[in-house]
Amino acid sequence: MPEDERRTIEELVTRYEFEPNLKDIYVEGPEDKAILEGMLEEHQIAGVYVFEISSVDVPTELGEETSSRMKLVKLARELVGALQGKRLRLACVIDSDFDYITGHLDNNAFLLSTDYANMEMYFFSSGVFERLNRQCLRGRRITAHMIDNFMVPTLQSLFLIRYVNSTPDWHMKYLPFEKLLSFRRGHFDFNRDEYIRRYLSRNGRLSELAEFRQEIEAVGIPCGLDARCFMHGHDFLALLRRMLNNLRGRNVYGNDEVVFSILRACADYKALAQGQMFATILWRFGQAPNNGIDHDQ
Repeated sequence: MPEDERRTIEELVTRYEFEPNLKDIYVEGPEDKAILEGMLEEHQIAGVYVFEISSVDVPTELGEETSSRMKLVKLARELVGALQGKRLRLACVIDSDFDYITGHLDNNAFLLSTDYANMEMYFFSSGVFERLNRQCLRGRRITAHMIDNFMVPTLQSLFLIRYVNSTPDWHMKYLPFEKLLSFRRGHFDFNRDEYIRRYLSRNGRLSELAEFRQEIEAVGIPCGLDARCFMHGHDFLALLRRMLNNLRGRNVYGNDEVVFSILRACADYKALAQGQMFATILWRFGQAPNNGIDHDQ
């Protein structure tokens, strides 16, 4: 969206002060928008508008992080500060990202975080995989063994690599992982060690390989949390595309956008509503109008 068409935060504050019955949700990107709109449509909740954060002019200071996620956090903070006490049907939805590792959870009435690391992981379920098997794989299957013994450990390894690389000492250029996947006699494998080696080699930091590996091992996966809290959505789409193509025996699915569309078609939005974030959205946007009455949220 052109900059001159984006709303400012001041304009949004005025919008909600004078039109308190508006129902707006702000999200990071088009995938999140599509999932939320599908959820609202499935539950017949009308009159809710979902906007990407790119539609809002969120000013940032020099050196401040400018990701879509952080812009949503800043927007939620600004709106809460300016609209204190007003019970509005408004939400800024962000991916939890690495929060389950860092514990950096923002307590804000307008800010909602995904129950898992990101929005795409709501599609990582046995029901969705079963529908994928029926609709996309002709006689072949993504089995429970593949999910538990290949997909989960591979995606979690990639997630930890992403996390360590996000810390101040690293920030290396991303390296796609697909070339380190192999498929033979019905079994998939991921060469994690070689991927890490190539990652550092590409970024001219191969001499620090031992340190990078030590930092990954030091993070680990906290016990007792859903495995989907430690998987990256883009890695999931890329891995699933490779698996579908290998199981089909040819390159049927050319990009991750196609795979995302298939997942949306296979999703059970009623089942998704059992998650805390979606349940909160359905309650907040499906209830009767509040007419701008001031209450704590």
